[in-house]
Amino acid sequence: MTSPAAIRVECRRPMTRTLFTPMFSTLLRDRRFGFFVSAAALIQLFLVFFGAPGWPCPILHALGVPCPGCGMTRATLFLVNGNWQQAFTMHAFAPVLLIALTAITFCTLAPRRSAEWLAQRSEWLERQTGIAFLLLIGLMIYWLARLAILQTAFVRLVQQ
Repeated sequence: MTSPAAIRVECRRPMTRTLFTPMFSTLLRDRRFGFFVSAAALIQLFLVFFGAPGWPCPILHALGVPCPGCGMTRATLFLVNGNWQQAFTMHAFAPVLLIALTAITFCTLAPRRSAEWLAQRSEWLERQTGIAFLLLIGLMIYWLARLAILQTAFVRLVQQ
């Protein structure tokens, strides 16, 4: 049986309409995950930036089919260096990756209060728009279109 105090507390809770379940904001709150992702991404970016071979795509090497993220490291480096045309030619989702990595790194290194502020804003945006889900669907459609329409050029592009 529910106590009258619990009912009063429950009634005071604001009614929020949730359209989508947050995904990205959950990742922003996990500092261990953030540290791992930030470290791995920075190592990969530095390796490729300095001309060393980065980590090869296991899907491309095992199956001969580029994964949805193939070419993203070089595209991100082109973007950071201001070469927008080459970045978008290599991978159109490079700006999304750069924003996501920046947010993850910030939430990993920033004081908890600042990280929680960003995670709360991200959660609100995700709940209202479903942007993380829509970006994932967009990435899959983009990948399938590249495979179906430009398969030979796509494979050559990511193997350079």
